[in-house]
Amino acid sequence: MWTESLTERIERAKRLDSVGRKLSLAFANAVRPGRTKDLLAGTWLGHPAHPMLTDLPIGAWTSALILDLVAGRQARRAADALVVVGVLAAVPTAATGLSDLADVVNPDERSIGTAHALGNVTAVMLFGGSYLARRRGRREVGVRLAMLGAAVVAGAGFLGGHLAYRKGVGVDQTVFRGRLEDWTPVLDEWELPEAKARRVSAGGTDVLLYRRHDSIYALANRCSHRGGPLHKGRVSDGRIRCPWHLSTFSLQDGLVLQGPATAPQPCYQVRLRDGSIEVRDHR
Repeated sequence: MWTESLTERIERAKRLDSVGRKLSLAFANAVRPGRTKDLLAGTWLGHPAHPMLTDLPIGAWTSALILDLVAGRQARRAADALVVVGVLAAVPTAATGLSDLADVVNPDERSIGTAHALGNVTAVMLFGGSYLARRRGRREVGVRLAMLGAAVVAGAGFLGGHLAYRKGVGVDQTVFRGRLEDWTPVLDEWELPEAKARRVSAGGTDVLLYRRHDSIYALANRCSHRGGPLHKGRVSDGRIRCPWHLSTFSLQDGLVLQGPATAPQPCYQVRLRDGSIEVRDHR
């Protein structure tokens, strides 16, 4: 399909990746891990915030365009108001999108994300220009700019969908892990030292083991946020921090203690049997 060749060309665009790196670095320097980052990421919601917020500008602009095309003169004020609403709603939407872009680690995905972002910025400018043209009495120009803006939004939305549905960006990275229905031996007890994270394999899934005092904890080793290796992260006070984006999880139950992760980390039951450490999913 022509869309395949198009997305592949965008993925290989080094200039887009370079722009994405600079944007990501600037954002990361301005917004450090903590409350603001968690707010933009959607940690408080348990779901990425950006996809939800995109409905606001898209819905407002689409409604404005429909009124422009079919409702006639009596709906002009409503259409103009909806254009403004869409432009204003695009501000927090862009902020959450930039937060997500800053967490992308793959160059191909970053190129797509950058093209998606630039497309949306272009759409905001077109709809902003549409409103100014309407205010100055050049309604026909304003409507044409809105139509062009809607086309750009559709293209940018396609790239956003490609990131989510084809690349899995923003998807819980643990959702397709194999479940361990039965107790599965993963390591001899003597091989797990005190206070040192260890990665083991259980049924084809990487599992993090950590011994603290008389307890052994087991979590999925692949971070739910962007797939970072948790066993390389820092452990302190019963929590583990991903080395990639500093998402922090409880060792005991996998709950998110600090974002940008939005999904909890799957945790396993642990038992000792005949000198072997065994794990299984909670039932």
